Amino acid sequence: MNRMKKKQKSKAEQKTKKGQAQRKSGKNFRLWGGMILFIIIAAGAYFYYQPPDSLSATATPEQIALGEQLYSENCLSCHGAKAIGENPAQSRGGQKADGSYLAPALNGKGHAWHHPNEMLFSTVKDGSIAKDSPMRGFKDKLSDDDIVAVLHYVKSLWPDEIQVRHAMRP
Repeated sequence: MNRMKKKQKSKAEQKTKKGQAQRKSGKNFRLWGGMILFIIIAAGAYFYYQPPDSLSATATPEQIALGEQLYSENCLSCHGAKAIGENPAQSRGGQKADGSYLAPALNGKGHAWHHPNEMLFSTVKDGSIAKDSPMRGFKDKLSDDDIVAVLHYVKSLWPDEIQVRHAMRP
């Protein structure tokens, strides 16, 4: 009788150990699977939000001309002619009486040039990160190359000193 109980106890212990090993294995699988999924998503986001290398390169006259045309079609209504902003007296934008935001100057008198190329590119592509900003993204309307052309046009409006300082950003 004792022998039978020991055998049953031994089988129960084996099942418990096997179950624990399977649970542990399942946890490891989920952990590794989650880590791999995170890496894939992070890498995708990194490459998705990286502006084309041509944004760091010197603009061609053709890019600037295309950028000016695209700016006129898509940006001028808010940021004004020659990117002076919605209110030239408030080049950084500011707020209207109703609490909504003024479109800032992009011509080097506002704050845009303080941002790295990646942020400028993603703001035009996906819109402002500020939830209450009227700046919406143009990813459904402009290709990446079009966005680069618009940014090259805007950068061409910056004073030389600001162009140099921006180009030296890490």
